[in-house]
This record gives sequence, structure tokens and C-alpha cells, in this order.
Amino acid sequence: MKKIVILGGIFIVAGILFTSCSKELQKVNINPNALENPDATTLLSNTIVSEFYNNAYSGWTLGNGYNQYMTYSQSYYNQGTRYSPITNEPYWIPMYETARDANILYGLGVTQKNTLLQAVALTLRSYAFAQLTELWGDIPFTQALQGNSGVYTPAYDAQQTVYTDAGSGILSSLRRADSLLKANPNGLITGDVLFASNTASWRRFINALRLRYLLRVSSKMSVASEMQSILSDAAIMQSATQSAAIDLPTTTPYNFVSLTERSGDFFVKYLNSTLYNVFVNTADTARISAYFTNTATTPANSTFSFSNYGGMPLVVDATNSLSSKSSNFNPSFQSGSNKPIIKARIITYAEQQFILAEAALKGYINGSAANYYTSGVAAAYSEIGMNAATTANYLTHSGVVFDASSTSASLSQIITQKWVANINNGFEGWIEYRRTGFPQLQTGGSSNLNGGVIPSRFLYPVSEQTINSTNYKKEISVMGSAENTTYKAWWEK
Repeated sequence: MKKIVILGGIFIVAGILFTSCSKELQKVNINPNALENPDATTLLSNTIVSEFYNNAYSGWTLGNGYNQYMTYSQSYYNQGTRYSPITNEPYWIPMYETARDANILYGLGVTQKNTLLQAVALTLRSYAFAQLTELWGDIPFTQALQGNSGVYTPAYDAQQTVYTDAGSGILSSLRRADSLLKANPNGLITGDVLFASNTASWRRFINALRLRYLLRVSSKMSVASEMQSILSDAAIMQSATQSAAIDLPTTTPYNFVSLTERSGDFFVKYLNSTLYNVFVNTADTARISAYFTNTATTPANSTFSFSNYGGMPLVVDATNSLSSKSSNFNPSFQSGSNKPIIKARIITYAEQQFILAEAALKGYINGSAANYYTSGVAAAYSEIGMNAATTANYLTHSGVVFDASSTSASLSQIITQKWVANINNGFEGWIEYRRTGFPQLQTGGSSNLNGGVIPSRFLYPVSEQTINSTNYKKEISVMGSAENTTYKAWWEK
């Protein structure tokens, strides 16, 4: 007799029937359409696109508000851009996912003895972890990405460890990635939608990131020797065409996010007064007219005037009459000659040059801070399609000519121009403000829901509080009695 047991609506067949069918069931239960081993080509292209897209998406939906390039109407958006304490979990998750996928790619690169794949994977993983630690502070790191080994609740590591760990830290991983490519310049991988297996391009990208993160931690450790070594090796970007950027498609799911926004949402992104004032003070007629439209009250066919534009404070209600006196983000960015503006960027030649300008100013590297700065300004114009004549004219203005009157004046000018150049690049403007204090951002007054203070970090996601509660509580004890958004990063000003 065959025995049938019913448990919770599930039929379990025991005895001879189960024994005789077990081998057959093993065969039937294998899905022929599911890959048991990851395909490096597909995984690589997906990881690159995901990382670049999510940086662009986070920049458009939240970063441009945190960076104070744009004012988002509180009538249509949540309170994140009023600096209300938020988790930003929609960015935490894809960054850990890309770190995981990059880690898998690294393993495949080791197995296949493909040094280019290893270097690319180390680069993508390092960027993901850099974003996580710069936006949240201490994070699960050395025990992260070990789910296959049964580690589901990883401990938190200090931010210093994330940057400097000798095995998998950001700086050591990028250093190893560059060394791999320097020793093996003829690698080949399919699925590289960023640089098409061009090892020289990858080295330039890697070393630009190394310069960024070395400068980021320069207040806490000596970086001069390594920065000068990178510069002397000359494997860095030489023009705006070598920036780490990709064109996003015009169709979902990876289109530039503004393309599929409803018009009612699109037109509540106003020019922030912080950026407006920089445009005015530097006579930046080209970028204000490229990035933003005239105000609603501007007469048709008017000649250019800054009075035809307007900047809004940190927070404004869409029904407020002030909205008619401010400028909206320019929808023409979505077509034709302005297409370069909506590329997804991670790091540009312009940013690299501003990094070198600051490094030269502080004596970390040889060279002229003024020359690097001027090169950075010109590159920022070039990267959004401005011609040489327009660029040359801009460089003559008194607010743009390099100010060597004091170190503070020079640094303010360098960081402010870097800040403008990084519009739509994630949270870079906010991160650099936290490091340097430049440019001087608005606190938001009574509209600021973070106690009147610009936050230093996001809150940890709710999933960390529930799934990884033991380690979460240990980390929070480091901050004091409760989690807060003013706990400063290891390198922060």
C-alpha cells in the first residue's frame, strides 16, 4: 500500500513511489533555461549599465536637490530634499547588488585568467562600495557579499577600513586593477559597453577614481606620493572625450529618467538660487541657458538677460507665486545637440582636472593649480557641447579667472567649478561640500527638517534594522543613543 501524508495542503508520497521516482524528479526539476554558472558577457554589460544608470537616476530624483542644483516642489515630491532624515534605500540596494555582481565577475576573471575582467570587476566593485560608504558612513564590507558562504548578517566596518583595507579596500583594489592592466595591456572581454575592451581607457578611468578617493581621504592620511606617481605614470584622461560616461537609451528601463516623467512632475524642478547665483557671479550665460528655461513671465523672443531667469530657495511649493519667477530644467536636453548633457557619468575629465588643481594647490603633486583649474573649466564646457569660442569667452570673466589671492579663495573657486560641472552626477556636489565646505550651500531655515543642519549621511535602510538588527544596533551604539544624520564621515570636514 502506498502511504500519502497531507501537511498544510502539500501532498507527500512516501515509500516505494518516492524511491522509484527520485532520480527522475531530479532530472525533471532542472530548468534548461536557467544558467547554473553566470555568463560573464551578460553579467558585465548589465553591471556597467546598472551602475551608471543608478548614479544618473539617483542624481536626477534626489541628488540634484541634495547638491542644491535644483529645487523640488514639496507639493509633488517627498520631503527628502528638505533634508528630512531618510534612508535612500532605493540606492543602497542596487549598489550592493552591483558590488555582488562585480565580485562574481572578479571570480570569473580569476578562473578564466582574464586580467582585464579582473581589473574591470575590481573597479566596479570599488565604485559601488565608495558610493555606499560616502553616503551612509560605516557599512557592512569585509563580511559582505558572502551569502553563498552562509554569512547573511555581516558586521559593519569603519569607513577607514572600506578605503584602506589591504585586501579589498577601495584604494588597494583600484591600485591592483591598474597594475593588472599595466602589466597586461592587451586584454579582451566581451560585454564591455563602456570602453569596448580598451585597456588604456580603463586605466584612465581607474586612475581618475584613484585620484578622487585619494583626495577624499587626504585629511586623514598621506596621499602625495601616490597621487604624484599616478600623474607621473601619465595613464590619466587627456580630454573630455575620455570621460567615463555612457549614452542612456531613449526607452525603458534604462532611459534617462526625465524622458518618461509626467509633465506635471517634470516642471517642478526649478533652478536653485545657489546655482543661479554662481551662474550670475561668473557670467555663465552659456550653461544657464543650456540647462534651464526662461521664467514663465519672460516675454517671447527676448534677448538674453539673467533677469529672465530666477533661482528658488531650497524648498518651494509648486502653487507658490514665486514659481513663475524661477527657471525650469530645460527639456531640450533630451534631443539633438544637447544630448551630451544627459549622459550617465561617473567621473569626467573635468572633475579629474579640478582634483589635480586642488592637489597642486596643496602641494600633493607638481604642476600649476591655475593651469589644471583652467583646463577643468574648459573641459566642463566641452563635455556639454560648448564650442571653443564660447569657452574662451567664459574663461575671461573676472569670476572665472583663477583667484590666487589666497589658498582659501583658490580652493573655493576650484570646488565651486567642480560642483557646477557635476550636475546630474549622483551626490558628488553634496559629498564634496561635506569635505570642503564649498560652495556655501543653503541650510533651508525652517524648511530644513534635519534640525536646520545639512545632513552628513543617510539613515540605514529599514531592512538593516530588521534583518541585520544585531550588527545594526552595534553600529548605532557608536553614534550614541540613536541613529542620526549628522554623524560625520571619517574624512569629513
